[in-house]
Amino acid sequence: QATPLKSLVHTLGLRISPRLLAAMFHLVASLASFCLLASSASTERSDNSTCEGVEGDRTSTQCSSTDDSSLLAIVKHNVQKADDVKFTPPIFSAQCPLSPKMCRGDSCCPGHPLTSWRSFPCPLAGRKFKGCAGGQDVLVKALLAAMTKDEKYRFLQGVGWKGHDNMKEYHIGNAAEYQPFGIPPLNMDDNGQGFRTFDSRIVGKVTSWPCGLAIAATWSEVDTKRWAVALAEEFKVKGANVILGPGVNVHRVARGGRNAEYISGEAPYLGARLAVPYIHGVQSKGVLAVVKHFIVNDQETNRNSVNSIVDARSLWEVYYPPFQAAVDAGVSAVMCSYNVVNGKHACGNPDVLLTDLKETMGFKGWVQSDWWALHSFAAPQGVDQEMPGIRGHDGKAYFSAGNLDFLPGAKIDDMVGRQLKMMLRHGLFEAANRVCQPPHCHEELYDRVATSQKHAELSAELATKSVLLLKNTGILPFGARVKKIALLGSACNAPADVRQQLRKFDVGSYYNLGGSGRVIASDPVTIYSGLSEACKKHRCELVTEFSDSVDVAIAKGRGADVAVICGGTTSTEMQDRPNLSVDQEAFMVAVSKGISSTKTPGAVVTLTMTPGAVVMPWLEHTGAALNIFLAGTYTGTAFASVLFGETNPSAKSPVTFPISELGTVLPCKETDCHYKEGLFVGWTAFEGKPVNFPFGHGLSFTTFGYSELIVSIFKHKSKRCDGASVCVYALVKNTGKVKGVEVAQLYLGIPHAGEPLKLLRGFERLPELEPGHVAVVVFPLHERDLQVYDALKKTWHAADGQYRVYVGSSSRDVRLADKFVLCGGDPAGTMQHKLNCKL
Repeated sequence: QATPLKSLVHTLGLRISPRLLAAMFHLVASLASFCLLASSASTERSDNSTCEGVEGDRTSTQCSSTDDSSLLAIVKHNVQKADDVKFTPPIFSAQCPLSPKMCRGDSCCPGHPLTSWRSFPCPLAGRKFKGCAGGQDVLVKALLAAMTKDEKYRFLQGVGWKGHDNMKEYHIGNAAEYQPFGIPPLNMDDNGQGFRTFDSRIVGKVTSWPCGLAIAATWSEVDTKRWAVALAEEFKVKGANVILGPGVNVHRVARGGRNAEYISGEAPYLGARLAVPYIHGVQSKGVLAVVKHFIVNDQETNRNSVNSIVDARSLWEVYYPPFQAAVDAGVSAVMCSYNVVNGKHACGNPDVLLTDLKETMGFKGWVQSDWWALHSFAAPQGVDQEMPGIRGHDGKAYFSAGNLDFLPGAKIDDMVGRQLKMMLRHGLFEAANRVCQPPHCHEELYDRVATSQKHAELSAELATKSVLLLKNTGILPFGARVKKIALLGSACNAPADVRQQLRKFDVGSYYNLGGSGRVIASDPVTIYSGLSEACKKHRCELVTEFSDSVDVAIAKGRGADVAVICGGTTSTEMQDRPNLSVDQEAFMVAVSKGISSTKTPGAVVTLTMTPGAVVMPWLEHTGAALNIFLAGTYTGTAFASVLFGETNPSAKSPVTFPISELGTVLPCKETDCHYKEGLFVGWTAFEGKPVNFPFGHGLSFTTFGYSELIVSIFKHKSKRCDGASVCVYALVKNTGKVKGVEVAQLYLGIPHAGEPLKLLRGFERLPELEPGHVAVVVFPLHERDLQVYDALKKTWHAADGQYRVYVGSSSRDVRLADKFVLCGGDPAGTMQHKLNCKL
């Protein structure tokens, strides 16, 4: 039959053409025993699924078949079913490019005049395979020389969509289908924070993780990598070898609909530090990472038309650093964004794609468009791949064969070669990392369970680590004195409406955001569920009010030892939040005020679930306030663990919690959006102004003391400071009564006109310290950490002058301070040197 035969041809790496039919059938004959078994299998297609519960709008409303048309899968099924014999898959082989020879993963392909007669690894060879005259670079050259024009074009234009509907058994992104020489397809899926639940059959089979901003609140490079590795493992199980993440955009607009996806928060330095372990973690598992959205995609309002007008210095100092870090970490692809940048659409802007990204940053991977983000044939301007492969409104493509034919062959080879190099570098050709060929991915997409107990435990751990203790007058953690707890507000027991989320693309919940970043928490642990379990252990009574009745809630709160009031809001792609309020703001204010009028305000605790910063007008009536950024399935478990002191909170806020929206940047309603604030983005714009909670803030149940600040100029004592211009040391001691984790932070004041008062330039999440124990914190300051961008010269330089060092527990909780001097771009370490600087 045509379908399984085509799948077999793809598996064996053969090109479907009359010229190779003889070789193809010869290989099939060599697998006679398997083919005999396969012939007994029914190859009739069946469809036992229903159309109900398939995510709408950007995905298909069609049903999906339940068969797996892969011949090898049919063989495996029949061997196991008929004879209960252990299945041993055949040795995969592929045709050598530029040769009729078949090769295996432990062999070389013969040389050719186009490779200067150097042999090179079989395409299926492992990355560590040595023994050929040439390496992967020669293999790529041979592949490009042997591939036909049509085969190359299949790398450059996506498939799998009809209009805005995702076709059945296709991934969200699909390219490089049915290639020769053992080249695997590129199966891409949303999102950077978990496998997108775009079909009801996927819900519950993948982990609903905390969102990217929640992970950022841990300020942990180690945990970010653990998370990334787990994400990649699930993507592989679901048949995907490309993850459309991480999202690293710096939060300019506090209301931003996709802020919850972005691990940078309000600080480019934070995003740059966390992007590296994320990319390393994902790509270590044979899954390619795609950093996004490039660039200044800072609002969802009018995202396809808004023109972000931003100066070069702000681009390089604020918005580019997380992307530069991703490039330096070896990210495989960059996704260009929907918006316009300085008058040209980002997906078609040669200034940002060719000059800044590929030339100045040195990006070696490929640029793919966001889905339907192209507005022209933008290959000459730096885009290498059109996604999803059609324009949407008319079914046609910008990257059509007719348009691609106008490009020089060398340009096509560069566009395809960038993809092949990354695929080989990260092992996508290797047997362990092979993926299904759409549209034969039914089993992987809909049947396979990718989540696990191990991943569930990691999700719960990360959610707990992300809980922000914003305020605590001493009521937390709950002790033996707390016998009766009033749990007040509908958000305390908010359900996750799975059907509604599947029906509409831009619907989220208090556990996950909406849009392409949505991983539906089908049966989340609500706050009520989490506290109910905790009260069984701690022998406390729960009384509840979930109807948002102010009078009833006040009455029940006054009759309890402590009142816990819940609030929440969510966000989604395609629209920004209407304000920075939780949905129950009026209820929370009225109830907290009503209870505290007869009881001490310390008896009121507020819990909020949010996709970013919110205002909290109830604070003066509370004794404690906690926040969690949309945290997936184990939201209630995380809150309960902190409330009862089972976990000592250690999160630090990656965003500012303002008193009001006054002073925040609002989404631009006009087409031209001028970035008038320049470098003063996010928390740096609030310096010297009152806020509820500053950037970097987060309390603990213990206390930490800082001492012994040392600024080292020349000889560094720590290997972590190798290559650093300046190294800063300090001691951090647990001065409290319980063990805890501190995230020490370093801020730098740069003596250059126009720079913010201070900038985040270092942080270290310390190991858990027992009471009285001390840790040494080390902050290396590298050359770029000291520099500013000169837009006229298009270079970086360090200004002469006095640099101020601030070390502490948040951007405003500075415990230690010192300074050093730079002269001629070098640290001035001697008095004579300082005098010669004429400062």
